[in-house]
Amino acid sequence: MTNMKKRFVSIILMAVLALTLGLTGCKTETTVNIDASAVDDAIAEYLVNEVGKYYDKADVCIPVIHNLSTNIINSDATVYGDYWVENYDIKGDTLEFVSGGNYPGVFKLKINENGDMVVTDFQSPEDGEGYADSAKKLFGKYYEDFANYSADDKAKKEVRTKAIAEYVKANGLKVTQYHDYGWDPVALPTK
Repeated sequence: MTNMKKRFVSIILMAVLALTLGLTGCKTETTVNIDASAVDDAIAEYLVNEVGKYYDKADVCIPVIHNLSTNIINSDATVYGDYWVENYDIKGDTLEFVSGGNYPGVFKLKINENGDMVVTDFQSPEDGEGYADSAKKLFGKYYEDFANYSADDKAKKEVRTKAIAEYVKANGLKVTQYHDYGWDPVALPTK
């Protein structure tokens, strides 16, 4: 009888194990392939439509995007970076800077029911004396990368010039340079 009880207990344990494995196997996780350009497009749209609306109208509003890190899990993305909204009037072949601002921070994005990537949240560091501490907390392990990029005027100018050139090309503008008040005009690359 002892063997029979052991055998019965073994069968029950095996059935419980099989049922457990079967139930956990029913949970499926869908991984969605997110295109980096879809992330950038959603961020650009947010910058122009949600941030840009607080500026006076200009001929063009150009988002400048510098992503430090993009973390994608399933249909969600978290993007750490430095972002600008820049507004220009077109004067001849020149974009004349009118207004703009810097918006470093962290974007949360998700694929919506239509299959489009959309921004669901944006957080940036506090203004004023709490800036450094809040930036460290917000950027976490990416803070050093953020601080290094923020201090590199040459890198920022390269990113800005490239973004403006891409915008000009994509929109068929007959512009060859951009100009900030008090500075020399900057020629746009022709490629």
